Amino acid sequence: MKVLNPVSPEAFPSTVLGSDKPVVVLFSAPWCAPCRRAEPTLRQLADELADRLVVVTVNVEEQPEVAERYGVRAFPTLGLFVDGRLVHHSVGVDPVPDFLDEFGDYLPDR
Repeated sequence: MKVLNPVSPEAFPSTVLGSDKPVVVLFSAPWCAPCRRAEPTLRQLADELADRLVVVTVNVEEQPEVAERYGVRAFPTLGLFVDGRLVHHSVGVDPVPDFLDEFGDYLPDR
């Protein structure tokens, strides 16, 4: 199972905003128990949709300016970035089928 890649402030523009695939960003904090519980679901997404989606994490304690820029006020928050724009966000992490119902329209066809 994939490890979720943390994104540094320096890498955020190229990794998230410059990606040629949609990017799911988990905005989380190390002390956030729901964030830790969300990680297996996101690793499953990263594994199953590796050809169509990038999944990364942003530690909001280390990058409060990024969280603020995108209006993140609760954890975990998922942001979906397409072509460098935040196109959808949700608080909490649903099981994979629910995630696909919510975000599936933004994913490229296989």
